[in-house]
Amino acid sequence: MQLRKLLLVGAVCASVAALSSGCAYRTDLAQGNFVEQDAVDQLRQGMSPAQVQYILGTPMLTDPFDNSRWYYVHYLRQGWSDPEIKNLVVLFQGRVLYDIAGDFDKPENFYDGTQNIQKINFGQQ
Repeated sequence: MQLRKLLLVGAVCASVAALSSGCAYRTDLAQGNFVEQDAVDQLRQGMSPAQVQYILGTPMLTDPFDNSRWYYVHYLRQGWSDPEIKNLVVLFQGRVLYDIAGDFDKPENFYDGTQNIQKINFGQQ
C-alpha cells in the first residue's frame, strides 16, 4: 500500500514538472517546391517548358483542364511561428513561357523583346 502511494506521488510530481515547464517542441515543416529569387531571375519569356522545369523543378500542381499554368507552392513553418507561404505561377502560351506571377519579383529582363507576346499584369487594374 505504501509503495502504491509512493508511485502515485512520484507520477503526479513528474506530470506537474513536465506540464509546468512549457518545453513542448514542434518540429519545422517544409512542404512543396522551394524556389529562390535567383532561380526566378533566370527565367525569360519564350523559354520552353523543359527549360523552365530544369530551372525550377517539377511544379507542385498543373491545372488538369489547362496545362498552360504551372503552380509552384512552398509552405514553411518553423517551430511555433506562423507559416510562410510563397507562390509562383508560370504561364505558357502554346509551348513557350508567356508570363510569371506570384510572390517573387519578375526579372527586369524577362521580356527580352524576341517574342511577339502581349504583356499582362496580374492583380493590377
